[in-house]
Amino acid sequence: MECLYISSLNHNSDLITLNESESRHTKALRLKVGDEILVTNGEGLSAVCEMIEIAKSGNKLQCLNFYESMNELKADITLAVGNLENTDRFEFLLEKSVELGVVEIVPLITKFSSNKSIKLERMEAKIISALKQSKRSRMTQISPPLPFEYLLNNLEKWDKVILADEHGQAELTLGKSKNILVLCGSEGGFSDMEIAQLKSSANVTALKLAESRLRTETAAISAITITVNSLLKESN
Repeated sequence: MECLYISSLNHNSDLITLNESESRHTKALRLKVGDEILVTNGEGLSAVCEMIEIAKSGNKLQCLNFYESMNELKADITLAVGNLENTDRFEFLLEKSVELGVVEIVPLITKFSSNKSIKLERMEAKIISALKQSKRSRMTQISPPLPFEYLLNNLEKWDKVILADEHGQAELTLGKSKNILVLCGSEGGFSDMEIAQLKSSANVTALKLAESRLRTETAAISAITITVNSLLKESN
């Protein structure tokens, strides 16, 4: 079953008339009258709907069943990552982070960050595409690039902060953490001063990801995957 993004979906929704973009999407999917499709509003609500009409004015869906937090993790994961100069690599990381269940992405301006800006509108479009691909019910948020100092001054927001670090420990235990930050540097990594400042916080755990040196997007995806697997393992 494929997925559409309809921000206006709510528990009182009955009939939904799709806009031009989502109508084209259903056409590309070759959906017919009577076929079912998943709809999400990006705020935690999903619905299984039935295609009841194909029309030039917009295809129409009938809502059948509603679901809360479909395909969402039991804890919130935020990714804070040094901003990347290569847009394609950053967009790849963005898409995979959404697919893995990250709820927020914070690009960081660190000592070794070279790119200080991102195209938020383009990134939000990528997030919507990944949301539909992964059939999640919550839209991942992305902030404008923030200075490292802002993050440092707000580390207490998270129960657990996981720092990707080649000198870190090999095992990860999350316990009852419900609000988790995964933290990765940019292409040049974090500076020695930045790492020392991070490790001085009691809720920071340095995690070794591999024996080899990883690119930023590889390290971030690896760290997120380890975190998700720990959540799933500890919840069973």
